[in-house]
Parts: sequence; structure tokens; C-alpha cells
Amino acid sequence: MSKQNTLPNYQSIDVLLQQHTVPLTAAEMHGLITGFICGAVRDSSWKTLLHDLTNEGLAFPKTLSDPLEALYHITYEQLDDSVFNFSLLVPDESESVFSRADALAGWVNHFLLGLGVAQPKLSEHKELTEVITDLRNIGALGYEEDENQEELEDALEEVSEYVKVSVQLCYITFVAPKDKGSNEQNEQRILH
Repeated sequence: MSKQNTLPNYQSIDVLLQQHTVPLTAAEMHGLITGFICGAVRDSSWKTLLHDLTNEGLAFPKTLSDPLEALYHITYEQLDDSVFNFSLLVPDESESVFSRADALAGWVNHFLLGLGVAQPKLSEHKELTEVITDLRNIGALGYEEDENQEELEDALEEVSEYVKVSVQLCYITFVAPKDKGSNEQNEQRILH
């Protein structure tokens, strides 16, 4: 994966959000932005939606808007990549498994929010019913403080991979068909 296609450091985005009193973690912000992208918000209206949902409709200062715009573009590139290099912006393995599980649940909940805002008729897409139900369940993840951390670690890794695949499925459902159709039209024009 190229440096340009790599997500920023979790802590740096998290600190920026805190400095600007945005009530989201870096994971939640990335989930929300990813939901917009997978819901086919392809123009700059994602910024308006983001401001409405996170900052009472007010635009962010440039010190925050520039890194968030970069995050949007990197995420879009990762999702649109044919080798599937998509990754979640969540704390790294140096954080406790409990912190990472909480971050994943927050990421998923905000992904669903972004996707639902972008695709208000989401429930009409029957091919996604099971995936959306699973993501809702993942967003409600809970654990006991005395759980075996090694088992929780393994489960978290599996669930994270499932989330990535689910996100890609949502992206393919709402974004890829439009691109594919235009490519087929272009190929037909060339062939004739």
C-alpha cells in the first residue's frame, strides 16, 4: 500500500477532534465518513452532512477540515482499490483490547449512521439486510472486564475482518454499479 493510500495516525486525528471539541473519536469520525462514501455521497455534500451531524451545521476550521478531507479521499481510494486495501481507523494493538473493541463498536455505529443518512431507503436493499443486521449487532458489542483477553483479541480480529468485508459489500452495492455501467458503455463505444 502506498504512503498516499495510508490512513493517518489514529491519535493525531483523535487529538485534533478533541482540540476542536468535536464529540466523536477518530474511529467514529472515520466510520461516519466511510458510511457517506459507501452510501454514494460523491460530491462535496459529505462536508455539509458531516457539519450537520457533528458540529451543529457549522464548518470546521481549516486545521481540522484539511485532515478530514484527506481522510475522506484516502478512504475513498482504499475502497475503490481493486486489491481491497481498505482499513479501519481504530487504535493500534498497543491499546488495550477493551479500548479497541469500544472503538470498533463506535466505528460501526457511525458507519451505519453515515450510510443511513446517505441511503435513507437502505431497508429496501434486501441483499444487505443480513449485513446491516450483523453490523447493528457488532455496534452493540459488549464484554466483561474479566473476559479472557486472548479470546477477546481473536474475536476482535475476526469481527474487524467481517466489518471490512461488509463495508466493501455496501460500497459495491451503492457505488460500484454506477462505475461499472459507465465502463461497459465506454467499452461498447470502443468496440463498435
